[in-house]
Amino acid sequence: MYQTVGHKVIPLYEQALGVPLYRQEITGKAVNSNRDYELVAQQEQDETEDLVPLLRRVMQAHPEANAVSTGAILSTYQRTRVESVALRLSLTPLSFLWQYPLLPPYSQSSLLHDMASVGQYAVIIKTASGGLDESFLGLDVANQKTIAKLSKTMGRFGEASNGAIVGEGGEFETLALNGPRSLWKRRIKILSSSSKALEGGQTVLAIDETALQDNDIEDEEPSDALRIPHLLDVEFKSLLDAVEAESNDHTVPLRDETIPNEREDGSPVMQDILALEGLPTDTYSDTPTVFTHSNLISDKRTSTDNSPSQQTTNILLRLDHILKQWHLLKANINHCTLLLRSMTDFTVLNPIYGQYFSDVNPPARATIAIGDTMPEGVDVMLSIILDKDEKDRKGKPITSINRQGLHIQSRSYWAPANIGPYSQAILVRLPPAQPKTDDEQQQGGEIVYVAGQIPLVPASMQAYNTHGFTGQALLSLQHLWRIGRAKNVRWWTAAVAFTPASEAPEEHVRIAQDLWKRVHVPPALQSLDDNDDDEDENENEEPHIDPWDRLNRTTAPAFNDSTYRAPIPDLSAVSSPANPGILPVPPCFVAQVSSLPCSVGIEWSATGLTSSSIQFSRNITFPQLTLTSPQNTRSRFYTLQIRDAEDVQVLQRLGEDSVAEWTSAVLYVGRGFVWGDMVREGLVMRGVQWVPCLKVWGEGGREVRGVLVGRVDREVEVREKEDGKGVLGMLRGGLRRTRT
Repeated sequence: MYQTVGHKVIPLYEQALGVPLYRQEITGKAVNSNRDYELVAQQEQDETEDLVPLLRRVMQAHPEANAVSTGAILSTYQRTRVESVALRLSLTPLSFLWQYPLLPPYSQSSLLHDMASVGQYAVIIKTASGGLDESFLGLDVANQKTIAKLSKTMGRFGEASNGAIVGEGGEFETLALNGPRSLWKRRIKILSSSSKALEGGQTVLAIDETALQDNDIEDEEPSDALRIPHLLDVEFKSLLDAVEAESNDHTVPLRDETIPNEREDGSPVMQDILALEGLPTDTYSDTPTVFTHSNLISDKRTSTDNSPSQQTTNILLRLDHILKQWHLLKANINHCTLLLRSMTDFTVLNPIYGQYFSDVNPPARATIAIGDTMPEGVDVMLSIILDKDEKDRKGKPITSINRQGLHIQSRSYWAPANIGPYSQAILVRLPPAQPKTDDEQQQGGEIVYVAGQIPLVPASMQAYNTHGFTGQALLSLQHLWRIGRAKNVRWWTAAVAFTPASEAPEEHVRIAQDLWKRVHVPPALQSLDDNDDDEDENENEEPHIDPWDRLNRTTAPAFNDSTYRAPIPDLSAVSSPANPGILPVPPCFVAQVSSLPCSVGIEWSATGLTSSSIQFSRNITFPQLTLTSPQNTRSRFYTLQIRDAEDVQVLQRLGEDSVAEWTSAVLYVGRGFVWGDMVREGLVMRGVQWVPCLKVWGEGGREVRGVLVGRVDREVEVREKEDGKGVLGMLRGGLRRTRT
């Protein structure tokens, strides 16, 4: 379907591999050219849909068939098309080559070397890139000499993409003629062929005559030839080794003695008090940039059936109704928090949820069970965040959010598949400092909503139990990092680690927060030398080279086979003017809940930023507060640890950074949190969703009453243009309403 040459050889595969061959004529066309594929009703048939009858024929003849394997390495275009068809037919999509250059040992040629080690023999039969001429036709792509020749050519032409020498940018196409003896019973031999030149500098190998030949028995590949990429990236493996090498005599973190044990009237504060009384449900807030609907529950009056599945259905019906009232699209919901009383209900509720969120890139999602901290009679609760295109007072769009998703549903070695109705990540543009048209605005970067990450082994989708809680915490952190790199995250605004109920949770709190800090502070950066000699650094810099000279150098630059993996955090993009000399680390909180999906020990929740310039500060006067400010955008991101009711007053004492209302926020409610006390101290709940927890720990392992993680988009003045005349208008809160 996606390759244009070499079809004459395909009938020989049946005999060469000893498996039945099924073929289907392609009747459709490449109608849907979007990167992410979805079946659109009332549309001319896309060629992808010809896979459906073909696979149905295979399934009828082979009922034991349960998966479809694709060789996608970097091509989202191909992967999402196979996934769409496979999942509709209840087949598991497999993409074990996905992101292969980004897996250990982080080289573009690693796949080619692994092919050679198992005896895979594939020849180049088409070239379509500058520098790749007809001399490459017929070469074994996994041969060391071919790899060297490809590398030299790509280096000469400045090719630096991750897929250059594996052809993922369309540089060349290959044809498999032999492979591992466990699969290939016979090999295909090209007896005669000729090269042809096409338009645009392309060349193809025209195959005229082929034959099948027996494979030599002595050529059997060794049983250990197949290399499986290491589960952990080098930085996470090094971190695991370092942690395990240290002594195990860590003491449990001291509780913060400043947290009072009782109020003035003698009533307990930090005892096991459920903090649900007074917390609002079914609230929504609309601002010019974000719409939130928080803690939505089922209306018991609408049905006599109050089962968890019926509650889920009612919640989604109510959500759909209010979105229509506000003229908002379900497809623009970017993040959901799904709270359950019991995780045992998840398998029943997930299909209902999936029928509603059926778009090509559904929202990122965090799912936890909160047990009896859920309000009485409620088994399911849903909160959503929906970013909006910004409009002027007349409803004319000013800037678009440019929504992008990362929705990988295949098994791979990279990160857990989304076998369900959620995306690994959703990326949307942050509102610019001064609203202008998309062409005029300065780039303030994007916000990246990432789904809750749990420690599943990507290849098997089973829970990772090696190395105990530390291993689980590290693997799920790696999932967060890999997804973040895929969406260009440079900084996390904050992290919340959910852990299930246990008898002694303090050790897990210490481990989670310690790992979070370590992964942000590599060993080479543990101590910062502020007295570096700038003159010495300048002497070592490469002198400026004119672009013409660089292009016309007689010496070709060497091809860099190493795959670039962007650092997180990107310290070149992050500054901390208020805290000079201290390496910035985003805050990390821990929330204890009833249970997590797949009975794992931890789930990480974090939101990323892609801005090239970010300021992060820890407030000196109010140490329980942090502020993250991406430049060229109106968005500000806060975290506040609530250790006492008076702490919420901090939000009104920040001058121009004071918080009058939230664009969106999450309040993690712990022991001793009293809604009435917080309201009296000025806690604003507009745009806030709340997550009730058994316990909540702030930074340093101190138990707190609650943690608030939120976003505020500032108001600005904008000029509207009408018939060439400037009209001064205020882009203020719009219809900012909250209903309880």
